[in-house]
Amino acid sequence: MIITRHGSATVTTPSEREIVITRSFDAPLDLVWQAMTTPRLVLRWWGPQWCPLVSCDIDLRVGGSWRYVSLADDGTELGWHGTYREIEPRARIVSTEVFEGFPDSESVTTMTLTHADGATTAQTVVLHRSRENRDGHLHSGMEGGIQETFNRLDDLLDITDTTAERFRRVAGRFTDRANDVTPDVTPDAWNNPAPCEGWVAREVVGHMVEWMPAFMTSVGVELPPGPSVADDPAAAWTHLADSLQALLDDPTNAPREITHEHLGTVTVEHAIGMIMFGDIVIHPWDLARAAGLDETLDSAIVIEMLIGMQPIEGRVRSSHAADVGDRLVADSSRARESGQVYDLENEAGTPIYVHAKVCVIDDIGWKSGRTT
Repeated sequence: MIITRHGSATVTTPSEREIVITRSFDAPLDLVWQAMTTPRLVLRWWGPQWCPLVSCDIDLRVGGSWRYVSLADDGTELGWHGTYREIEPRARIVSTEVFEGFPDSESVTTMTLTHADGATTAQTVVLHRSRENRDGHLHSGMEGGIQETFNRLDDLLDITDTTAERFRRVAGRFTDRANDVTPDVTPDAWNNPAPCEGWVAREVVGHMVEWMPAFMTSVGVELPPGPSVADDPAAAWTHLADSLQALLDDPTNAPREITHEHLGTVTVEHAIGMIMFGDIVIHPWDLARAAGLDETLDSAIVIEMLIGMQPIEGRVRSSHAADVGDRLVADSSRARESGQVYDLENEAGTPIYVHAKVCVIDDIGWKSGRTT
């Protein structure tokens, strides 16, 4: 479990128009970046409890816009919006910010992330147009709101190592990618060839929607039937993901013991995390490539997958996070039954070699008993 640093944000005023907010989190940089830039995650922590977000729109590209809407206890809606000026993935975002209650008080915020000694530090510099605007911001009760907001982010990061939260994270990325494959954006993309030989995009989802419920049925856990992949692949996947998430979030079902011929006796939570995770991490890449979209895999999860496949001791450095996804889904690794050697380094800089077979992840464990 990640250690929290509740109440540790600092607020300083280095100049007449600036406010600097600094907060550290005992969490990997990638996780903090994702939590700060992914709408479904931002909705879970941004703002104090008495005024939580109810809407979050993020178009994370230079020139793209963002808008947050909060709902206060008295029913009042509060809105903020802005435009992204500069973006350095996992490092820095510069954007404008307008509190819609004062539309003429636009500021410019620069948020940077750095990682050292196991902690990720977020620093936000808010540059106001005038000292009057800065002081108005300071006297609005912002510091108390910031402390509670970052405490909520701390709590979210603190549970990211649970199976339920890890599933929520990777399944959410799959859902986002499936929802991107729409006729309006990518005409007929569901019938485009996917990287796994012989499949089209629709069959990537069909594969998930068929084998995962079948496995759960084989161990006595029935999932509710959902929409047809033929009619609506995105809806079919979303229904399955929601059903599995409900099992993981249920304090009665998650620890329930099941028995399978290859797994032995394990909990529902362990079975989902052990045998379904790999498919859910990798297949968004297949959908993206089939539809002509870009896809960056969850590098923190990918690193854990690679570590799990290491034949020797050693850990992958977090500095490799930006490109390990590319290594995991390199063209040669998408061929069935093919192996690929990935050249990584441990924390001492010593080369380590990870041998992976990743195209047909459903063939590992309970299906074939093969290990890598």
